[in-house]
Amino acid sequence: MKKLTMFLMIGILVTSCSTAKRASEVSPVYIPSETYANLSCEELAQAADKIRSTVPALETAVNATQKTDKNKSIAAWIVFWPAALMMSGNAEEQAQLATAKGQIDAIKNAAMGKDCG
Repeated sequence: MKKLTMFLMIGILVTSCSTAKRASEVSPVYIPSETYANLSCEELAQAADKIRSTVPALETAVNATQKTDKNKSIAAWIVFWPAALMMSGNAEEQAQLATAKGQIDAIKNAAMGKDCG
């Protein structure tokens, strides 16, 4: 029973050590809608479409990096646990996705302010 408890505790520890997030867990960065205030409704739609087209690739990159980081974390804890403490996560990919989400939010707010349909 003690071995099972110890195994479960190690498993929980291993899976919770990574700082990598899934794409669905990434929150948008705040970007003021004033950034897009000088654009027409058509230009706002084009800007939103351009950014939206990059989101799936960013989400895929975030999810892939998160999965790889989790796998590395498990392997590191099994083989060489000090290396697991130096895992970097997927902060760069998260930041890119958060910025894209924030830009889309800002464009939506700017479009609402201009009564764009």
